[in-house]
Amino acid sequence: MKRANKLAEVEREIMHGIWQFSKPVTVREIHEHLYPEGKKAYTTVQTMMNILVKKGFLQKEKIGMVNFYTPTLSREQFAQRETRSLVARIFHGSFGALANYLVSSGELSQEELNELRALIEAKEKRKKER
Repeated sequence: MKRANKLAEVEREIMHGIWQFSKPVTVREIHEHLYPEGKKAYTTVQTMMNILVKKGFLQKEKIGMVNFYTPTLSREQFAQRETRSLVARIFHGSFGALANYLVSSGELSQEELNELRALIEAKEKRKKER
């Protein structure tokens, strides 16, 4: 299967829905989970999930008359890949530049800044213990 780098918005939405399950899922389960009010047609979700198979984000296994879909990478692996791509494109590969932007942007709340400070302190402590 071809591995595509990018996901369209609706593809990301479907993948996030799939990651919420800890088992292989059917189109019906995802359709009912994400669009209980029918915002998207069942056939649209089915088409998008089959595109995700072609792109290499999902595996499909037919059991009886039903197709079951399983992600080929975890949400964390996807986030890591997307973050690396963002850093490469926007910050010339520098994670430090990303961190500097986040801290100086004014977008982080005081609570988020405190959490970030605690993460940095814990990381520094672990390095000293080695």
